[in-house]
Amino acid sequence: MTHRLKEWRKDQWSATLESLDPDDQSMWRMTKWLMRVPTPSPLGHTGEIAVSDSEKAEALGVNMEAQFQPVNDPSVPAVIEKVDVAQRS
Repeated sequence: MTHRLKEWRKDQWSATLESLDPDDQSMWRMTKWLMRVPTPSPLGHTGEIAVSDSEKAEALGVNMEAQFQPVNDPSVPAVIEKVDVAQRS
């Protein structure tokens, strides 16, 4: 991130913190939001929670297979040219 973006984010966070007021419950809402614990998503490709190591491995395999499919129709000519050059090397 650039220095200016970091400074802007810091200023925004400072303004948010300065705007908190215990009388209007905004401090409580921010504390609750900051202390939230995300709910873990179940790992399973059948809609059920994978419990055993083999079920987890199977779920990961199915997920990765779905995500990593070859691109049969690349649409960016510059990328096609780079791939062609790399394959010839």
